[in-house]
Amino acid sequence: MRNFFMMCCILSISVSYASTAKTMRIITLAPHLTELVFLLEQESRLVAVSDYSDYPAQAASYPSVASYTGLDFAAILALQPTHIIAWHGGNKPQDIAKLEALGLHVLSLQTLTLDDIAKNIIDLGEFLDASTESSTVLTNALAIASKYSENLFQLKKKYADREEQSVFYYSWATPLMSIGKGAWANHALSLCQLKQIFAHSEIAYPQVSLSYVLRQQPDYIINVAKEPLSSIEDFWAPHRAVINAPIVQLNPDLLHRFTPRILAEIVRMCEATKTMTF
Repeated sequence: MRNFFMMCCILSISVSYASTAKTMRIITLAPHLTELVFLLEQESRLVAVSDYSDYPAQAASYPSVASYTGLDFAAILALQPTHIIAWHGGNKPQDIAKLEALGLHVLSLQTLTLDDIAKNIIDLGEFLDASTESSTVLTNALAIASKYSENLFQLKKKYADREEQSVFYYSWATPLMSIGKGAWANHALSLCQLKQIFAHSEIAYPQVSLSYVLRQQPDYIINVAKEPLSSIEDFWAPHRAVINAPIVQLNPDLLHRFTPRILAEIVRMCEATKTMTF
């Protein structure tokens, strides 16, 4: 009962603060959302972030109130946020619903395609701009989104006529984890005209068989694990008599986060998987 009374008091103070304070207090609930706040130059208004918010480096200095297990509601309320930015599809739906039920000001951003990144930037700009006395946040967001959209358009045009190649895309070796048709990385692969050998899988992130990979003979092996390239090569070394596909290692923090930085890593992938000539 005592804890419930304290929580109610905190909530009352929080809602009152959010409605009267002139200074924004922003909380982000996913690493890419933290990065977008920095991109819009609103980091001075951040009060908390999520686990793994590490770009730019300054982001790691903020307290974390979100992890893969869920949200720390007591910490969130104690920080008296005026704006909370959530990840639709990443944060638990019940957690987002609870924040809204508590009367907090929440923007939930969803990213289904590469084009959605520009929309997210604009939506975030509007969300933050509504609480400022000028329109500089939205103006900045529109400029950044426009530049991203133009760069994405140019990449689609550049790689549109490439010959399609097959790839095995995986993140873990033990167990061997790949991606199916519902996985985000397929959007990046398709831009490079790369077809994942498990694209038929109804499971977005399936555990797969090494023997199946060897039988499929993909043109390239793409790894997105944070481990030394030497370790990845050691894993495939015993099978090199059967499969000789080149290994391409990519940075998951770039390829799996919904920010403009993803385009540079897609270019790396496209250039590393150019049609082979013999």
